[in-house]
Amino acid sequence: MEQRLARPIIMSNANVTATPVTAERIDWTIVVLTFLGLAYNAILAFINAHIFAVNVSMVVVFEISVLGAALLVWWKRGIKTTDRNVLYFVGSFLIISLVIGMLNQRIYLDAFRNILIVGVYIGLGKSANVATIKAAFLACTLLVLGVLILELSDVSSYAALLKPANYYINTRGFKELSYDDSGIFKNALGFEGRFSYGIFTGPRTSSIFLEQVSLANYAAALCILLLSLWPQIGIKVKMLHILTILLVVLSNNTRTTSILLVLSVFGYYLYPRIPRYSNVLLAPIIIALGIFIYTLYPYARGDDFIGRTSFTGYVLTHMGMPEYFGTSIDNLKMLADNGYPYLIYSSTIFGMVLFWLFVSLVVPQITPAQKRCANSLALYMFINLLVSGTATFSIKVGAPLWLLVGFMATAHIQLPGKALKRRL
Repeated sequence: MEQRLARPIIMSNANVTATPVTAERIDWTIVVLTFLGLAYNAILAFINAHIFAVNVSMVVVFEISVLGAALLVWWKRGIKTTDRNVLYFVGSFLIISLVIGMLNQRIYLDAFRNILIVGVYIGLGKSANVATIKAAFLACTLLVLGVLILELSDVSSYAALLKPANYYINTRGFKELSYDDSGIFKNALGFEGRFSYGIFTGPRTSSIFLEQVSLANYAAALCILLLSLWPQIGIKVKMLHILTILLVVLSNNTRTTSILLVLSVFGYYLYPRIPRYSNVLLAPIIIALGIFIYTLYPYARGDDFIGRTSFTGYVLTHMGMPEYFGTSIDNLKMLADNGYPYLIYSSTIFGMVLFWLFVSLVVPQITPAQKRCANSLALYMFINLLVSGTATFSIKVGAPLWLLVGFMATAHIQLPGKALKRRL
């Protein structure tokens, strides 16, 4: 059970890799499962647009199938004792979900489903090697960039290919907008006065994700990848990822990812110098910032950083015992864009604390690369929870992101010294 195939064996006091060639072998099963997690919505949208109508049950079955297959592969690769923290984390949320279900007299698994995505793909990442991680992200980026270029060059062809609006009407119950016949997701249309770089005209881009928030989040995940594995990625692939990030930021007009991109440039040099595990302070600081902004702008409710942050601060300061202990899940729908309240409502204050500590501590900060990963992950997640809710936990971005996090949790073993010199 403790043995892993395709993993280098490292001596504790020597920079020796026993099997460097084997370590470069790509695990295509993991690559495919990551790719399916990212692309499943688009696959179903294409089927809905050109073959037969898709409903919400089909979406649920498809996601469960991908997640179940990933869980099976993780189990077959061998769940080690070093995976116990992930198992305890997922198991704790299962117990929390069951208790919330009993308190509300219904079956309630939303919080568990969100955390299962985290746990399963971290488990896969721990069983992967660096070549597999690079291949998974390369496959995802090629698809995202290809569809993004189509969307930028001819949005009507993009809409005809995937029919995002019709897909969300069939699977989410969204109403069609009478004043728009573009066929894209209604939230990507934007509104007058919304932040924009003004470089690209038309709706905010969505690419393979069909909606704009996940595309922005994928660009942020690419920033974390580059911070974590910069020396291991070849120059051509680096340029491809950077091009994708820049195109997403400029065409999606994403404020949060724009901030994270700038911080990533400085963070590459700064994060290794920060005291280990100081990233655990980020969530409390960001929550305090949200409450402070609410006190400055108590009536701001617009779809911008101030509006969303103010509403998050408002909800956090008006919560009571029912909200903190999971008996107000009927109000979750109004918190789709407010991550911290959504997390507390859906998993109690205990789930919120567990998630905060797990995200902060899951990557051991032993090497500079791990410190870059841990700090950039915490910054991405805890800022996002201030202005976004359900999209933060989606498998579409979660699959590649948590796969990377799982790998980085063992990177001090996998990437000693100058091991794995060959580049993808």
